[in-house]
Formats: sequence, structure tokens, C-alpha cells
Amino acid sequence: MSTYNGWTIVTMPSTPWPAGVEFATNDIVASSTNPFTGAQQIQDWNARYMEGSISMQPLTQAQAADWVAFLKSCRGTKNVFQFPAGLAAAFPESFTSDGTAQRYWRLKTNQTRWSIKRASIYGITFEIREAT
Repeated sequence: MSTYNGWTIVTMPSTPWPAGVEFATNDIVASSTNPFTGAQQIQDWNARYMEGSISMQPLTQAQAADWVAFLKSCRGTKNVFQFPAGLAAAFPESFTSDGTAQRYWRLKTNQTRWSIKRASIYGITFEIREAT
């Protein structure tokens, strides 16, 4: 199996694409405020990482099977993945680190969850964090 920085790479399903992806950038900056003067001291550690929230459109049991297997294969925060090449190419400013090299991601927490509704319709949402 392929690895990235010692972490096993798992393959994200290429279809269907997520219905929505929301990104956030976390800058590593600390601040302290003097309680007497209100003056602030800022420490910029010149580092940042990205997080995201992925939501899938409602999926049938057959469509959801690959996605549930993918989430389980991530083993929480243990393994890493990349987005399908077509999706990353469509939105390079979010999915690539320098406009060319795709970022590696991992699940944000060790918990994997999905919902099943009437008529076996699956709802899948999950949060991710850049693998740094």
C-alpha cells in the first residue's frame, strides 16, 4: 500500500462527487492582552493548516456502500487520502497546496458516522483536516 509521510493512503470514491465542501484555514497565531492597558502582543508562528466539512447528496444504499467503506478504511485520523483528480482539478485553489500538488487529508476525528433514512437513503457528512 502507498504511504505519505509514513501514513497509509486510502482511496476516496470518485463518484458521486460531494454535494458541498466547506473549507476553513487555521492560522497558528497567538495573542495575549494586557489586563491593565488592553495592549495586545501577537505571536505569529508562520504556520497554518486547512480543515473542511464534506456533505454528500442523499445516496442510495448501492451508492453509499463505497463511501461507508472509505470512511471505515480511514480508521479515524490514522490514514490519509486525496480527493479524486477530477474534483481537485475543478477547484485547484482549495484542493492543491501550491496550485499543482494535491493536498493530503485525514478525518478530523476518530468517529465515523452516517445516517440511514426511509427507503434506505443514506446521509453522509464528515469533517476533514489537512495532513500536516
